[in-house]
Amino acid sequence: MPAAEASPSQRWFDQYCRNLRLQFAGRSCAGAACLLLAFLLLQSTPLPFLNFLLGSFAILAVCLIGSWLLHRPEYCLQKLYRQDPAFAEALHSSLQFRENPPASQTTNIFLERFEKQLLERLEGEETHRLLPPWRTLVGVTVSLQVVVWIGGWWLPQYLVNQGPTAAEALQIPHSYRILYPAYLKRDSEVFSTLPNELQIPAGSRLEIFLEQGLPDGDQSAYRPIQDEPQPLQWVPQQQRWRSALTPLKTGTLFLEWRQQSVAVEVIPDLSPTVMVLWPPDKYIFDLSQLQVELEAKDDYGLRQILLRYRNEATGSIEREIIQSFEGDFKSYQESYLWELSATPLRAGDNVTAWIEVSDSDTFQGPNVTRSEEFRFEVRSQREFHEYILSLFRKVDRELRDLLSVLDRQLIVETTDKENLIEELLNFLQEEANYDRLLSDGLRGFIGELRFQLRFYQRKREELAVPPS
Repeated sequence: MPAAEASPSQRWFDQYCRNLRLQFAGRSCAGAACLLLAFLLLQSTPLPFLNFLLGSFAILAVCLIGSWLLHRPEYCLQKLYRQDPAFAEALHSSLQFRENPPASQTTNIFLERFEKQLLERLEGEETHRLLPPWRTLVGVTVSLQVVVWIGGWWLPQYLVNQGPTAAEALQIPHSYRILYPAYLKRDSEVFSTLPNELQIPAGSRLEIFLEQGLPDGDQSAYRPIQDEPQPLQWVPQQQRWRSALTPLKTGTLFLEWRQQSVAVEVIPDLSPTVMVLWPPDKYIFDLSQLQVELEAKDDYGLRQILLRYRNEATGSIEREIIQSFEGDFKSYQESYLWELSATPLRAGDNVTAWIEVSDSDTFQGPNVTRSEEFRFEVRSQREFHEYILSLFRKVDRELRDLLSVLDRQLIVETTDKENLIEELLNFLQEEANYDRLLSDGLRGFIGELRFQLRFYQRKREELAVPPS
């Protein structure tokens, strides 16, 4: 059975929707074509034509599909309501009557009269003006797209053919610039011609500027020692051509258009050096103040000096910042006072300490140097103090025993005991120097004990000599 013929109102509304879609598609495709044209003119390296063509077709497809999905009949009817509400209401009613035809004869007679009036209006000039124009817009869009496609094919070939001949390349105005790493804080250097030998710090960037492009097939490259050559990549920049490279290894820069070979020596940033004198203390206590003498040097600049120490029992590593540097410091000396009482170390801990120096190399660093390790055991200052006091008491008892013999005026051989007391006093004199808790009065009491021993020895000698 043949399909029912569409009504004039349905045909007019379908045409209205189609014109809206074509109008939106023309606008979106024209905008996309303008963006593609701008990209084509501003890109530094032209894309292959096939890639560019496929990309432009993909953008056009997205615009067309988007225009179809966005302009559904419901949206088109709402737009018509904003243009002519009365006509849009009449058209909407006609479409609804066609979808759901009435059953009564009276309603059919009314519908025929309504359709006749609507048909007269549809054929009118005023209603025809409601249809969105699209032909001119689509024509402009097609023209723009053709220009974009021709430009995408022609521009890469044009840029390739712009290079001069080998003879002309020797006359091209050119310049060179070396940009040093930021941590060196050195100004860039500009050369009109490169010397045959060049020394640059590691991380330096060499830039070459030409006033016009080179001939096609130029073989200029950087050739590191024992490594693959790195061809120079030329990029248009502000009506000039620029190539940049950062040599990581020593090698040769070959500039074919000038027939010049430049020996480039890359000077690496050396690690800093450090010399440390640790304290020669016989005992190190939990209240000790250790004097650490250090000297650090670097070829370009120091960044930080740390004191690190490890508790061998727990394996935990702590650190103290001795000095941080902001300026250009290539050498530094300090006598650092290490307060053990301000650390988490406790009596009985076995400790390994070292000095760590880092430089300001931000390219491949920082380079870090570690000093020789210093190992020690933390002792209790209070327990050592009690030990010293026990020595005082022992010497005092021994002297009292000797003096009691002297009071009884007995002649007894006490040489061994005197020697023992002498040794104890000498040992006490030495050990007392490490006791920070010992008072000045007790330190002086060692001399008093030694005086008593000398007094006993004189009196013993007097008793041993018989009267004349």
